[in-house]
Amino acid sequence: MNFKLSALTALIAASVATAATTTITPYELAEIEGIMEDAKAHLFSYMLLVSSGKITLAELPAGVVDVAMAVINGDEGYTSLFTEVDFAGVSSMVTELPWYSTRLLPEINSIYSKELASSTLL
Repeated sequence: MNFKLSALTALIAASVATAATTTITPYELAEIEGIMEDAKAHLFSYMLLVSSGKITLAELPAGVVDVAMAVINGDEGYTSLFTEVDFAGVSSMVTELPWYSTRLLPEINSIYSKELASSTLL
């Protein structure tokens, strides 16, 4: 994720969070962005989890499928859907993924660091 996109995403998420009276923390934002980036890069891995029955779409936290579909379809307004996401559910689910510590956690931490850096520059 480049700096401009990161800063824009942070601004959009902040304005959406304020409007919805739901506070989306920078870490939650990094988590969902990290998952979306990883899913785009490793879609087959996620599809295998579903097709193997290890996870069902119904088990995904609220709002995740809508965000994922928007990302897949190239909808740049996908961040407006963040207010519908069950971030507590995302935090619980993400740690259960087999590639959490090897792929996701480093990506989430990288995005989180960039989000913090961009928010202090604004």
